[in-house]
Amino acid sequence: MESACLVDALRGELSRTMGCTDPVAIALATARAREELGQHPVRVEITVSPNIYKNATAVGVPGAELRGIPIAAALGALAGQSERKLALLDGVTAEERAAAETLVANQAVTVTVEDSSPDVLYIKSCVSSAEASAYAVIAGDYDNFIEIGRNRAVTYSIPLAAAKERAVRWGGVTYAEVWAAIQETVPAEFDFLVAASQVNQAAAEQALKDPTLKLGNALASTSAPLPAPFNMIQRAQSLVAAATEARMSGARVPIMAVAGSGNQGINSLLGVLAVAEVLASTEDPLARALALSAATTALIKHHAARMTAFCGGAVAASAGVAAGAVLLLGGGYQDVVNAVQSVLAALAGMICDGAKESCAYKINVGVGAAVQQAYLTRQGVYIQTPMGLAGQTIDETFVNLGRLNNEGLAAANRLMLEMVQAR
Repeated sequence: MESACLVDALRGELSRTMGCTDPVAIALATARAREELGQHPVRVEITVSPNIYKNATAVGVPGAELRGIPIAAALGALAGQSERKLALLDGVTAEERAAAETLVANQAVTVTVEDSSPDVLYIKSCVSSAEASAYAVIAGDYDNFIEIGRNRAVTYSIPLAAAKERAVRWGGVTYAEVWAAIQETVPAEFDFLVAASQVNQAAAEQALKDPTLKLGNALASTSAPLPAPFNMIQRAQSLVAAATEARMSGARVPIMAVAGSGNQGINSLLGVLAVAEVLASTEDPLARALALSAATTALIKHHAARMTAFCGGAVAASAGVAAGAVLLLGGGYQDVVNAVQSVLAALAGMICDGAKESCAYKINVGVGAAVQQAYLTRQGVYIQTPMGLAGQTIDETFVNLGRLNNEGLAAANRLMLEMVQAR
């Protein structure tokens, strides 16, 4: 993997978001459909894949008191601008919120779960007025439109396979190649990741000033200085938990997402930044560590799926944090591999049960385990491979985790959806 390709891939995995990605993507699809319609709709019909439903049904939505899919769709229909992509709910006014709530109260927004959707990440928004109708379809990635139409005529279309192929950045790439490319790249080329981590840190610091957000504040409340690695663990957990809890509650805080997920962006970037703060690392090592963390997260998700049955924020991103933390602690490639193997072997079974505030508790566990394992690895403590999920090589482990998600956890994911829908 060449240096320029790595930088381009990492830039492509980074996106600015406002709110949980799943309801925001629903708002995005609806905004684009409204733009195609050319006027505010009187009715909105949303069709989503089971995974989108699971992640969007109970989570807070920025700019709204209500939660879930109908209010997200209504805000997109009345206030969203699709050119802003996943940040389109930033700046929703009180008047727009009230109008969206009225649309929902009038039962003008319907939601259907399509079990046979063409992709695990699938959203179709149909909007209509008295005179016309329009629709927009997102699939494969959260801002990836594959079809748009008006009055039953298709105005834009791209095959899903072609759209997904265009988005593939890590096909055939080995972990050793990622490591080599990071070592060969001038650290200043990763300055955009440092800036992204600072965006997420600002969200965390804002959340730590909000007494209604309990977890991050509790984790940050230790008065006595802690020895290593517990000082790093506490700082990482408090920042990551605070930002995640704020995002899941619908707080209006911008977040830089990694590999399609804001929670993955929070953990993979803030977890590493916290370790660097405690170690007083300079910007060059931090930049490389952030690149390694984000690349590890993205490569794992490439082998699984954009949406996974396991918790991507706690599993994939924590593996990234472990890799970045080992690098900051002076470790080499084999140390990084040993830490990532150990974290994935420990956390792989953490199931996604939808987006909501308890995600912060999962990611808190994940980032704590990641920082601890980085420290342990530097002391020579890590699992011996092959063992269980962990393969003989790290690339084999990534493949195993992908198979576990795509083949083994499919039934668990369906059962989890049934539990969520039953409420």
